[in-house]
Amino acid sequence: MSLPRTPNISLSTKLILLVVGPLALTLAVTLPLTVTGLNRLASETSSQRLEEEIGVIGEQFADLENRLNQSADEIAKNPNLLSAVREADTAKIASNLLSISLVSDLQHLGVVDIKGVALGHEHQADSRFDERETTAMNALGLLEIETTTVMQVPQGWFLMAIRPLKDSVGLVGSVSVGRMIDVEALAEMNFNRLDPLVLVFNEFGKVATSSIDADQISSTFSIVPDSELVEVARTGQVVLGSVIVGGMKQRAAYSPVVLGGGSRGVFAVVLTTSPVVSLRDELIANYVMVTAALVLLVLGVGYVVTRTITQRILRLRDTAVEIGNGNLLVRVEETINDEMGTLAHEFNRMADSLNEKNTQLELANRNLEMRVFERTDELEQANARLVEAHSQLVRTEKLAAIGELSNGVAHDLRSPLGAIRNGVFFLKARLTKSNKLTTDPKIAEFLEVMDNRITHCDKIIGDLIAFTHIGPPEYAPVNLAQALDSAIWIIGTPSGLTIVKELGDEEVEVQADHNQLVKVFSSLAVNAQEAMPEGGVLTISLKKTESTAELTFADNGMGMDSAELDKIFDPLYTTKIQGTGLGLAVCQQIIAKHNGRLDVSSQRDVGTTFTVVLPLIVGYTVAAESQVSEARP
Repeated sequence: MSLPRTPNISLSTKLILLVVGPLALTLAVTLPLTVTGLNRLASETSSQRLEEEIGVIGEQFADLENRLNQSADEIAKNPNLLSAVREADTAKIASNLLSISLVSDLQHLGVVDIKGVALGHEHQADSRFDERETTAMNALGLLEIETTTVMQVPQGWFLMAIRPLKDSVGLVGSVSVGRMIDVEALAEMNFNRLDPLVLVFNEFGKVATSSIDADQISSTFSIVPDSELVEVARTGQVVLGSVIVGGMKQRAAYSPVVLGGGSRGVFAVVLTTSPVVSLRDELIANYVMVTAALVLLVLGVGYVVTRTITQRILRLRDTAVEIGNGNLLVRVEETINDEMGTLAHEFNRMADSLNEKNTQLELANRNLEMRVFERTDELEQANARLVEAHSQLVRTEKLAAIGELSNGVAHDLRSPLGAIRNGVFFLKARLTKSNKLTTDPKIAEFLEVMDNRITHCDKIIGDLIAFTHIGPPEYAPVNLAQALDSAIWIIGTPSGLTIVKELGDEEVEVQADHNQLVKVFSSLAVNAQEAMPEGGVLTISLKKTESTAELTFADNGMGMDSAELDKIFDPLYTTKIQGTGLGLAVCQQIIAKHNGRLDVSSQRDVGTTFTVVLPLIVGYTVAAESQVSEARP
């Protein structure tokens, strides 16, 4: 008969279980007690917060009443309105009410004469008042009673202020002004917060409106108040209770709001979130962290114990794992001449043999990789030269085609355009003498359109010719700041465009062609202006290095994506409706003839940056320097 087998549990595992078991039991007992305490604290904190929020919303109602009374007092003293009511001039009254409504935050303005007859009103809210309530309200004003009251409408409350209209002779009528307390008004009074939720109730104890539009949240979203507590609040008491919001019971406080005239409404403040939930979650997270730390501590203790008891076995095991992972330089310490020492010696001898074989394989592999790298580098260089040659061939063909086109355009188009321009000039002269230009403005308008179109066509022809006839630079010392000022003076500063120059205190001079640089700078500034049709900021900065000068044009316009960015220097490519696609190509050619470089970076809806890099010394090539710097490790 054999004994039942017990599980093979290591000593370190037993020690860990011995500590983790009581720890887990302690956490299982203390955590529910802590959560219960936090729930009790949440209830007390909710009551305190509800009292604070009731005070805040009550102050908002009082402030709204004060502003409404102030508006009513100012309107009741308006001399134009008093004169119009005394004269019973309804047109003048309507004009005055319209003017007042345009400058005041009011949704209702109404005027009656001394007999109670309505003379005019301005009513922006989509609500109608009960006729009996309106008559009673106007009667208070005719009795020379200044009061504030609440009228119930489907959208919520209408806070009304009534004032008698009296001039130097006596009473002439009554005016009523109103402010709608709807979703927007409550949201503003609640500082546009979602928590707490503010409710106002109608005369039947139902929700008239709230600080959020329940229909926009969900068609099934509902708010159900406690009608008994609403009635208690009407008696003048602040009472704590609950409101069912979206099917969930939430803590709430019901409070009366008493206006100057003695009328009373009821509002409620509802907490939609628990103020202590985050504290409870944080405490639970702390419990988890403490548990994890204790588990790590227990694991560390088990590791130390296991290491102390089975140190030599673990050392041999770790060495075998290292050898299996490819570390053939690791060795087992041979200290005692016993069975473990013999096993360690054999391990070391096996590692020596494997290390020798591995060294031979690594040497052969390095030789093979070196030959592969050399061949790959040769292929990459050949491919780069092929791509560059192809790009140069395509560009040469484009330039040749544009050159052939431009040589014929100057004669074939400019001559007829000149004849048309002369004809327009002749027509203007004749029509001016016959007074046709003044009697029929359409003729002058069409002649001006024709003249502008001829000028635009002539510019396109000039751009084509300039692109294919860019001469070599006439080198002379050029002050970049002065050249930039000349370019800005040429194009002017359109309205809405702000040019910020960050040129520093040091004057930067380069050996270049002044006129060609002015052409490049003005073209880049015009591009930035056209990229910001609604206006913006063009920042132009200048910096100097040991061998180059860099002038940067950065705008905050519409920007470009990578597909457009790859083509902007191609001749005849443009994203403008009336562009020729030659401006940037001409700029790039001019800078290239100066042995410089024109770089661009852009991001859609962020802006575009052009950088002109020019050598300080004639003959120095910026592009060559860039290639050398990129090749450096």
